[in-house]
Amino acid sequence: MNKENLNLSADIPPSLRNADDALTRYGRWAMYRTAKRACGSAEGNYKAPANDDDRKPREQLMQMQEALDCQRALARVPDVERVALTILYIPQHVNGRLVPAVVQCRLLRLPPRLMQERHLRGLRMFDNLLKVIHSAPPPRSEK
Repeated sequence: MNKENLNLSADIPPSLRNADDALTRYGRWAMYRTAKRACGSAEGNYKAPANDDDRKPREQLMQMQEALDCQRALARVPDVERVALTILYIPQHVNGRLVPAVVQCRLLRLPPRLMQERHLRGLRMFDNLLKVIHSAPPPRSEK
């Protein structure tokens, strides 16, 4: 999480670290899922040279099924806690500019103490729902 979110987020117990990691990766996926596939050249036809070894590898986003599982679990978290999780984990943009979590909380009139409580409750709910989704058998196709 960002440094500015430290006063808004709760201390995460070890039992919820996997849920925190899943939501963090889901937030990155949500932010970068529509990444541009071509260079920003005027024609859009630029291809990087084959011997481009000096670049850093692109961060691996989560797989589609994992992202859908996180999305389903997050959708089932009650509204109050889901708002807190969304503010803390999923970057929000307005007119192409990132809106910091502190600003979102100020606009919603959510004090840090309340955000911390909702963060922890929401993370527990998300973790439980994610476990239920992962343990459920795959849906059968109707013929």
